Amino acid sequence: MGLIEASSRLRFWVRTHTSDSGIALILVMLALLVLSVLAAAIVFTGRAESLAAYSFKLDTQADYVAKAGIQNAANWLRSNRYAAVTQAQMLVTHYYNVTAEPKYGLYSANISPIQCVASSPSCPSPSSTVQLIGYGSGSSNYPNINNGLGTAVSTAFANDLNNNGNGVRVTGDSDHAGLFWVNLFLLNYQTVTCTSCVQSPAPLETWLVTVKGVWTGGSTQTTAVAKAEEQAIIQPVYYQNFGDALYGYCSVSLAGSAGTCTNSYNSALGAYGGGNVSVAAGSCNQDVINVIETGANVGANGYVSIGNNPTVYGNVVIGNANPSLIPSSCCTGNNCGGPSSGHVMGSIITGAPYIYPPAVPTFPANFPNTAPPYSSAVTLPQVSSSNSTSPTGAATTITPGNSTYAWPCYTSGLTCNGSKANPYLISSISSNHDTFTFYGGPDMSHPVYYDLDSISLGGNNSMIAVNGYVVFNVKTSIDIKGQGVSNSLTTAPEAVQINYAGTDASGGVSLHGNAAMTAVLTAPLATVTLGGGGSSGYYVGSIRALNISDQGGYPVHYDIQLSRLDGTVGQMIISSYTRIKQ
Repeated sequence: MGLIEASSRLRFWVRTHTSDSGIALILVMLALLVLSVLAAAIVFTGRAESLAAYSFKLDTQADYVAKAGIQNAANWLRSNRYAAVTQAQMLVTHYYNVTAEPKYGLYSANISPIQCVASSPSCPSPSSTVQLIGYGSGSSNYPNINNGLGTAVSTAFANDLNNNGNGVRVTGDSDHAGLFWVNLFLLNYQTVTCTSCVQSPAPLETWLVTVKGVWTGGSTQTTAVAKAEEQAIIQPVYYQNFGDALYGYCSVSLAGSAGTCTNSYNSALGAYGGGNVSVAAGSCNQDVINVIETGANVGANGYVSIGNNPTVYGNVVIGNANPSLIPSSCCTGNNCGGPSSGHVMGSIITGAPYIYPPAVPTFPANFPNTAPPYSSAVTLPQVSSSNSTSPTGAATTITPGNSTYAWPCYTSGLTCNGSKANPYLISSISSNHDTFTFYGGPDMSHPVYYDLDSISLGGNNSMIAVNGYVVFNVKTSIDIKGQGVSNSLTTAPEAVQINYAGTDASGGVSLHGNAAMTAVLTAPLATVTLGGGGSSGYYVGSIRALNISDQGGYPVHYDIQLSRLDGTVGQMIISSYTRIKQ
């Protein structure tokens, strides 16, 4: 078709469609309308997203102000601006709804949150929740005690964490600032033994912290631009010194027969197995009175190795979270990080915090050269430095430091009276057939102290008999066979505390044969070897040592009460966060 013919047809089409000539305008207008709607939608969406982003920014800023309030609350609880109710204060005024436990005389809460029960003015609102309120409904209800600076705790709280109702300002610069208000609610209260603390027993508290954060923008503005509310749990960490049946600062190795095992009992309910010696010397899974097939944990900073037959009725905890602190000899080969085999009835936990060994005991100059030996013909403490034995009933009347009872120290100007400062000095205990009798103090807070160079018990009849609470600090070596160490307080392993300062090179610690012992033993620099050569040997209590090796069917029965015997109370830490929906 040529160009002339095409042009002719176009003219004909135009002539025959003259009535539709306005459709192009309509199409254009429709197109413009669609484009306008799309443009408006794009502008609206962009504006909405900008506003949402700006709102999210403001909410985030308010949220961080609230988090700053939580951190300030944690810092305040750690400072001398705050003071917890101590056990000594509780003995005078019963502030909280708590119960004194019979074992160690420590307090535990009966209810959560804690209630302030003392009558006014000791407690502003008796039988009400212990709280420090900075915003919202309610009022502060903290016992009327002062902090370390002599200011009432509730007053210091109002000043420091709420600026007396005006809010505490957090400022980045002149255009970026906010305010926060804090509420504190005491969820839990108990006391624990902590010999390293300023006061022992020490309070252990759990606080619920609620903070309202307000973003104001300008550093002088008070009008809320955005609000956020955060909650957190703040509590200290309690590092238990005797929280395990066996703990090796380097390693623990269990091997031998099925009699090599750990289980637990509750001394508050009586002796292990009801005091049945044959049960204590047997396996750990007997269905008898006061025996618990759980809770007897085994742990180490380096590794735990368990043979095919031994059983751990508890967890195995490997504290190698800080490998730089662990000598290479403590963590080698396949033993690193967990038990190689064996029966673990609980969980296997790796990466736990490194536990630092405690300090070893120290001894007087020239010890043991200046100390007399201890023969079976002597009973300590002695009366008036003579060789006559202690009077009848001495176990209930002896008090450390009492000058009535003395022992020749063989050092000029020094009297050994059983106090911590001047313990009884003994060069050695060694026998294959004798019983050595020691009298102790009336309770755990008042033990009688003994410094010994070495202990060596052999044969079948040798034994150390303890009446009362004692602390044995041993310098050179411990080798106990015979009948072991007899503790008259069968429900109190802590009545006999043995602290070994030596190393493997100086002799180490060995409990073997038929030797039985109810005690707590610490040997930070040495290996403690258990078992071998007897069928009646067993250990009741807890052992901490550089290395622990149980190779000969020697059961270990852990007293779960020992978890509160002693420990270190750490700083208040923030253990959890929760954002409260607005």
